[in-house]
Amino acid sequence: MALPNFFLRFRNRLLADPKFLAFAQRFPLTRPVARAKSRQLFNLLAGFSYSQVLYACVTLRVLEHVGQSGISIDQLSSKIGLSKSKTELLVRAAVALDILAMDKTHVFLGAQGAALLGQPWIMRFVEHHKFFYRDLEDPVAMLQGKSASDGLRSYWTYDDSESDKKAYSELMAASQQAVAAQILGSYNFGKHQNILDVGGGSGAFLEAVGQRYPHLKLNLFDLPGVVNLAKDKPNVALHPGDFRFGPLPLGMDLISLIRVVHDHDDDVVLKILRNVRAASSPTTTLLIAEPFAGTHANAKVTDAYFNLYFAAMGQGRTRTPAEITALAAQAGFGRAKIWQTNMPLITGLMTFHQT
Repeated sequence: MALPNFFLRFRNRLLADPKFLAFAQRFPLTRPVARAKSRQLFNLLAGFSYSQVLYACVTLRVLEHVGQSGISIDQLSSKIGLSKSKTELLVRAAVALDILAMDKTHVFLGAQGAALLGQPWIMRFVEHHKFFYRDLEDPVAMLQGKSASDGLRSYWTYDDSESDKKAYSELMAASQQAVAAQILGSYNFGKHQNILDVGGGSGAFLEAVGQRYPHLKLNLFDLPGVVNLAKDKPNVALHPGDFRFGPLPLGMDLISLIRVVHDHDDDVVLKILRNVRAASSPTTTLLIAEPFAGTHANAKVTDAYFNLYFAAMGQGRTRTPAEITALAAQAGFGRAKIWQTNMPLITGLMTFHQT
């Protein structure tokens, strides 16, 4: 039996023993650890309530009303349309989560609230979670494929029907600012001349790249109903199409897939990568950016959040760099390189070239 497995089993026997737990809670050296583990366990139990406190604060625009100067409870109550008692209840819950802070008379932003106010794209994601919450009302049914809700599946519509793509495109555009900042901080686009962003939505990523590298010729490829949302960007050439079927425009020395791969199952990803390979030359670089699985630091994001999210969406999953490399190799790409980003939780970054 492997040594790590032995220790896991030994630890688990101890943690399941009421006598040991009682001892650990009493003994001065183990008491801090016991208390910390109890808080972690309670956080698992109460996490849904925490997310709903955040959702209430965001949808009621509490952070905007509080602002940098603070506000009284009475004023906040009037602005968000809740009674004073219910406003106090919400504020105290938000204070406990460091979203807000308060003294005897006024409410202020907590550290988490100030960070949220400075990154409004996160709040837009919180707002759209109402669809995810519906899917998770019965998580077992969702995992069994028997859920009565199709909130995320309906929200993220990937065909080119007449359904409204404006909402999800605006959401993606808002979050692309943070993703683009990470990519631009790690990769030098100056050596390229023509970039094609495949599945690039309304062109938010290309716009950020173009501001930093004005010499680059910017090209956007997405569904006709989506690229039409970028028609107000004169510096971006629009190429309508379906990346599952191609063909993609030729003549690009950089092709990017920004948060595209993890949205799809392996068979679709392979189709996309083969279409990218068909549009590539020996000097073309393929750039893939999204959160990568396989690290302890990212596990809560990739495994406990995104993969459940994708299950509700009905397709996609997060992948390790090795899994992405294997799919890219099947499509004819090699020479994989991982680029370190400052915030891997927001996005990882890999590049590939033809084999």
